[in-house]
Amino acid sequence: MAVIGSGPAGFYTAYRVMSKIEDAVVDMYELLPVPYGLVRFGVAPDHPEVKNCQEKFAEVASSPRFNFIGNVAVGTDVALASLKPHYDCLLLAYGASRDRQLGIPGETALRGVHSARAFVGWYNSLPEYRDLVPELEAGEDAVVIGQGNVAMDVARMLLTDVDALRKTDVAEYALEALARSRIKRVHVVGRRGPLQVLLLLLLHVQ
Repeated sequence: MAVIGSGPAGFYTAYRVMSKIEDAVVDMYELLPVPYGLVRFGVAPDHPEVKNCQEKFAEVASSPRFNFIGNVAVGTDVALASLKPHYDCLLLAYGASRDRQLGIPGETALRGVHSARAFVGWYNSLPEYRDLVPELEAGEDAVVIGQGNVAMDVARMLLTDVDALRKTDVAEYALEALARSRIKRVHVVGRRGPLQVLLLLLLHVQ
């Protein structure tokens, strides 16, 4: 089986297939040179317990029936059609490769407007966002559009004391920028009502 993408979906599937089929061999293709996808680049640095699944992934990767092939862009470096004859099954588990845009004026043109994917990738050392320059010194208010887990992560990262973040694996350049930040208030904007947001916050804290 070929798995395209090395995030949780790809690894958990590889684990199940290899545990249920005795002679199954899995080749995992990844755009980046390192595995684990959102577990590595999407989880907030101050929530290390969420990354514990990496231990299971490392166990899967240690099997002689598992091969990790990183730094390969399937569809560009190698065509999907050229892989198909060599495998009994192809699993596409690469996740979202682009931001989902709202289609509102200024979304891509205004300074200081960033997608959560870019901002989270920035403080988590995702190479493609290493040079992002969020304007954290421009004012004291930030606005986060959305009320999900990632929105809460972003809000918390913007307001968490830098000394607490120093104990995490946040990117050093992001830590320096957050240390200079003037942000004091984060306004979270979304479609859900107060009750739904409260329940989401309770689940997030747990």
